[in-house]
Amino acid sequence: MEYVLSRKAEEDVIRIFLDGVEKFGLAQAGEYHSKLEECFEFLAANPYAAVERKEFRPAVRIHPIGVHLVIYRLETNQKVLIIRVRHSREDWLA
Repeated sequence: MEYVLSRKAEEDVIRIFLDGVEKFGLAQAGEYHSKLEECFEFLAANPYAAVERKEFRPAVRIHPIGVHLVIYRLETNQKVLIIRVRHSREDWLA
């Protein structure tokens, strides 16, 4: 399978990178960005790695990576749609 990022997920990834540069430096931010990309590739290869969370509408899957959560779902076109990438301590349901 392939993966695709929603516009919001793209914005999340950019924000995470820029915040990382500011707080931890370019090298560390780049390394974390690479880990995020590796996670997206992993989810594309293993789309059922996370349990489907049916309490959300539409149902989503949530996979942890570092201090973040990748929120995604499987699309009917055989793609993994990365909906958001949120900090695990953030109240992202609000």
